Amino acid sequence: MKRILGFLLTIFAVVSLAGLASAAVGPPGTNGPGLAEVGPVDATDGYPVWYRDKTGLRLEKCIAQADPLCPARGPLPDEAAPVSFPGNYPDEGFYSLTSGTMDTAGGGTALAAIALEQAFFNGPVADGDQVTFARLRLKITNARDGVDYKFTTPAGTKTVRTSKPGLVSDTEDIGIGGKGDFSGALGGRVGPFLTWDTYPTDPALKPDANGKNTYVGDGTTPHKITGSPYGSNIFRIEGPGINPSATADACPSVPGPVADCIETDLFTVQGKLATNSGVAAQRATYSRSSLGSGTVDVFASSEAGPQSILFSDASAGNAVFSPTALEGSGGTYFARIAFEGPQPPASVSVTNSSDVPASSKKIDVVDKVSGKATFNTDSGVLSVEAVSSDTAGARTLTAVGFGELASGSLASGRLPAPPASVTVRSDAKGEVVIPVEVTGSARAPIPVVAQAGADQAVTEGQKVDLDGSASSGPVSTYSWSSPPAVVLSDPNAVRPSFTAPAPGEYVFSLTVNGPGGPSTAIVKVTVTASAPAVANAGPNQLNAQRGAKVTLDGSGSNGAATYSWKQIVGPGDPTAALTGANSARPSFTFPLYKYPASAGALTFKLTVGSPDGSSSDAQVTVTAQADTVAVSSARYTASKREWRVDGTSSKQAGQTVTVHLGGLEGTVLGTAVVDATGSFSIRGSSTAVGRAGQTVSVESPLGGTATGFAVRVQ
Repeated sequence: MKRILGFLLTIFAVVSLAGLASAAVGPPGTNGPGLAEVGPVDATDGYPVWYRDKTGLRLEKCIAQADPLCPARGPLPDEAAPVSFPGNYPDEGFYSLTSGTMDTAGGGTALAAIALEQAFFNGPVADGDQVTFARLRLKITNARDGVDYKFTTPAGTKTVRTSKPGLVSDTEDIGIGGKGDFSGALGGRVGPFLTWDTYPTDPALKPDANGKNTYVGDGTTPHKITGSPYGSNIFRIEGPGINPSATADACPSVPGPVADCIETDLFTVQGKLATNSGVAAQRATYSRSSLGSGTVDVFASSEAGPQSILFSDASAGNAVFSPTALEGSGGTYFARIAFEGPQPPASVSVTNSSDVPASSKKIDVVDKVSGKATFNTDSGVLSVEAVSSDTAGARTLTAVGFGELASGSLASGRLPAPPASVTVRSDAKGEVVIPVEVTGSARAPIPVVAQAGADQAVTEGQKVDLDGSASSGPVSTYSWSSPPAVVLSDPNAVRPSFTAPAPGEYVFSLTVNGPGGPSTAIVKVTVTASAPAVANAGPNQLNAQRGAKVTLDGSGSNGAATYSWKQIVGPGDPTAALTGANSARPSFTFPLYKYPASAGALTFKLTVGSPDGSSSDAQVTVTAQADTVAVSSARYTASKREWRVDGTSSKQAGQTVTVHLGGLEGTVLGTAVVDATGSFSIRGSSTAVGRAGQTVSVESPLGGTATGFAVRVQ
């Protein structure tokens, strides 16, 4: 998405925070705590006429040309002209907008904004690009780095950590939906709609002729509110150093004095009650059995309650029928009319004349297609049968992806698998999606297949592991059979073991049971006479990398029945944790460097034992290849008490380097991440004061160090 729109400059002026960036867009969800329903799409601009919350309150989009109670919207190309789509239309607007702000310590500002917003997916006004979403935006400027702040808002609680130096910024946008489906926003944190606590009787909110308010807030004045589904009609932040007055209790709603806490119960609220209900034309289908006459069925929906819904012929030229009223209740409306003539009307207009101005939708009249689709698992054939409601005309029906139906039927060739549904279209524009019914035999489960592992060559007295884990299918049991000279640890285990007997060739059989079983496989184990142990720890490794996995290799040892690896720790050597220390090929992660640890090689000792009782030792060293680090400049600005040190590393791995004042044992001035070009830079204040004659040093976790670079004081 090129742009998800920020709040308007008029709102920025109220909250004193400009240029809020957008966060990642969340997915649509099921209905959230307070929104219940989205209304029909307005034919004039492509947005829903209204959204309704679970209390029954309906709000409409508030984007009038000049409405002091709806100040938040995008600018019009011509503010002196009426709103019109798309030529003179704002690039964003709101169904509901509630914002709270507070001052924080150190001259910072905090914001909580809860909005149900309309915008355009790519930014500029463009038909077909309409989207709506529910937004929760939280922000603190001049915050402490690397700490959590707990927000309590009318939309619930959320803990957010500083994302950039001095900044907490979190935006949750739920339900970026369009193309006629705006239901995704129902899953956000908006709702029930927040209102002034003096709604619905406050005279400032423009009561209508019946004395009922037409707005839920004036969009500008900070005011107490109501409507939180959690009973939290406040904006509170708890976190280190948030209170601008350390001695004042800034959270009076919390029992007892609370440190590091601020709150307010004043918000600006914008929202206008929906007056129109709108109308959705859901379906218009015709039926006929002769060319001279037929019927048209029209289905529509709107707000429940008394509505005046009618439909009329929208075809060019002479009308086929006169305007006709739809009947219904509970928001569902229907009418059937008769028509005469060689063709049904091409389209109809459905109008809600109860709205001011009247809402209207145009919809094409198409035939109704019905049918059945069946897939037979034995033959692999998909059969489709369909019929049009226009039995008077020679309608052509096509199963999308499979071809044209002949006399209402189609049979495919053999298919490896059926589709979940088939779409059948008529040349009269009707179509139906038909779920595929399945008949025929059920598929048998995957048969089990035994796998006893690769043949092995071992030494007398050595521990031997058999392995049947590669067996496939839903295996229920394992059963190993062995020669008389061998005693298995557990003949019914996946991986039994035994001690190699006298030299010879031994055959083991594995039988697995399950669907399609049993299945049997064999493995051969060749045992040779034991030989004196001769350890071989492998060649020395010279190019290991700190922080990376290193594998030792003693598999070249002779006569080895047992393996034991141990690190020989020298002065200052870091300790490496070996995995598989009693195997031929153990591994470890080479420790990162941290002064004053040794940057030298690590030494490991291998001891192997033979069944004849002999043992042998060998050693191997592993050396990490250090990066080369260098300082290119180091300066201290006395007036700002600010250090700045720049340098480079030969490894562009994103590692964090540490800069010290003086030697590597000196005060840490800061850390920095090496970027993709191999450069690093620290910049910031420190308790350490720079003086002439001082030097800086740098160390890398990959082992590189550089010392003695002179500091320039300015």
